[in-house]
Amino acid sequence: MESPAAESIFLEDFGQTVDLTRRIREVLLNYPEGTTVLKELIQNADDAGATRVSLCLDRRSHGCKSLLSDSLSQWQGPALLAYNNAVFTEEDFVSISRIGGSSKNGQASKTGRFGVGFNSVYHLTDLPSFVSGKYVVLFDPQRVYLPRVSAANPGKRIDFTSFSALSLYKDQFSPYCAFGCDMESPFAGTLFRFPLRNVDQAAGSKLSRQAYSPDDISSMFVQLFEEGVLTLLFLKSVLCIDMHVWDAGEPEPKKLYSCSINPATDDTVWHRQALLRLSKCINTSKSEVDAFSLDFLSEAVCGIETEKKTEKFYVVQTMASASSRIGSFATTASKEYDIHLLPWASVAACTSDNSHSLNVIAISSAVLPL
Repeated sequence: MESPAAESIFLEDFGQTVDLTRRIREVLLNYPEGTTVLKELIQNADDAGATRVSLCLDRRSHGCKSLLSDSLSQWQGPALLAYNNAVFTEEDFVSISRIGGSSKNGQASKTGRFGVGFNSVYHLTDLPSFVSGKYVVLFDPQRVYLPRVSAANPGKRIDFTSFSALSLYKDQFSPYCAFGCDMESPFAGTLFRFPLRNVDQAAGSKLSRQAYSPDDISSMFVQLFEEGVLTLLFLKSVLCIDMHVWDAGEPEPKKLYSCSINPATDDTVWHRQALLRLSKCINTSKSEVDAFSLDFLSEAVCGIETEKKTEKFYVVQTMASASSRIGSFATTASKEYDIHLLPWASVAACTSDNSHSLNVIAISSAVLPL
């Protein structure tokens, strides 16, 4: 209850705040440009339990007549699309809205579930957005593009199934009609759209002065394809990563590259999810060791020809016991500092005679390559 004395004086709102645009700039300083952005998206999809990730360079320019705000018209050009076949939970929506306050903090087996790293997408754009389930979400940290955006919540979440979104705002929502999303019924997956920051936008951006062209994304795809096997190697759920281009005037995207675990047997899936199983029983006195082989198929499409290569890796992974030195360290970090770690490690050796995987013989990883 408010004090009677307080009612007689003027109390001015005056509290500590965080400059969101400055915080994002700090994040970008710690996350290098290039394929780091793509790998963060892949890791988030893996933590969500997705089995497929599709990246698409959308070179098209979309209409600008039926938009939520006229100022959004400058973001209707080329974009990076990132699809995965997992659906956001309500916890995920809350998590992605917090920079550094991700719900993954209490889940040591989750590496990148919408933590700080997701915000590396601001290397590419000032206006990230995504569709998942019945919602479309748009973030506008500078509060200059979306209508009636607040400082407390600089973005919008829209239930597009509650009204005729595509009919009323066709130009706004048609760019999301890809990978099975029709913007009419709930989408059984997640599709991010990152419209690329051009030179003019970069000049006035409070987030980044770096512009990105479609050719820059093409170069990132080439590099990710070269690293594709190593990117997949230590993930838990994702079985396939493919990359596409959607040229202007074309009815659908065209596949450029893919990297997959082939065959993806039940036994393979079981071994790759060992971290999820063993993280639930880390307070044991015995270390757990698991070993298995993985076969990879990489494909590059050039015209009507498809170049294929196969590679095989032998993987050994282990969870240290709670009584081990590293296990004790993890326990102490959790109890005394609320830092949730797992005494988990993996190593892999390429056993293929014809391997081209960056000329590596063996690599180690915590989850993604070190």
